[in-house]
Amino acid sequence: MRPESGKEKFKCPHCQTLATQRWFGVGNASKIAKDILHHFYLDYRTGLADYFQENIKSFLKDVDRDFQRSFTSFVPSGFSLSTCSSCQNYCLWVDKELKYPKLTSLPAPNSDLDDEIKELYVEATNILMDSPKGATALLRLALQKLLKQVGKSGKNINSDIKELVAEGLSPKIQQALDLLRVIGNNAVHPGQINLDDNSDIAHKLFSILNFIAEELITKPKELDELYSGLIPEETQEHIKQRDKSTAT
Repeated sequence: MRPESGKEKFKCPHCQTLATQRWFGVGNASKIAKDILHHFYLDYRTGLADYFQENIKSFLKDVDRDFQRSFTSFVPSGFSLSTCSSCQNYCLWVDKELKYPKLTSLPAPNSDLDDEIKELYVEATNILMDSPKGATALLRLALQKLLKQVGKSGKNINSDIKELVAEGLSPKIQQALDLLRVIGNNAVHPGQINLDDNSDIAHKLFSILNFIAEELITKPKELDELYSGLIPEETQEHIKQRDKSTAT
């Protein structure tokens, strides 16, 4: 369910969750401001004498009248915000058109990535159209953290890739890693690849990061779950003993 102005629920472009949205705009600006003010005075009134209570009620009545008359003049016409109930991030709408974040056709981040990596991925999608170089730099950082997630140091991408290759990494995954590493380095430091003139390269790197995550995280995880769920523990122990004897 794509984001749509005024809709009570849609798929949040930030967290990719189908979630309820809270709206703020010209239509309900004064009501929201009044609700906040009334809530503030609700706590305040509990410790006051009755004659003070009446003064506050009179004050709030005057405020309500003034809000109705003039508060909406402080809210731009055609402007509205929707806030996601799942991630608390907001979308900015102008004349019912989504202005932030910008929608793209990019896939969502792999669900098995750590939350910190997903946030970098989503941030990169938000700036891709305006700054392919910036988006690529964020994906390079995401790759660095992905390598840490799979047990490497996460300090030097090249060294981490070298370790994975020594452990028997598939050449195709190695190519994907080095592709994202080299292009990411060009985004951070001046190089031969001009990302500002070729945003298609940056666009494809999102799928490459997801491909790496699928091969290094998702598939091993699914295999471990199948192995532990389908093979009896006694058989697993026999396999361990077999492998130990083979090693010696």
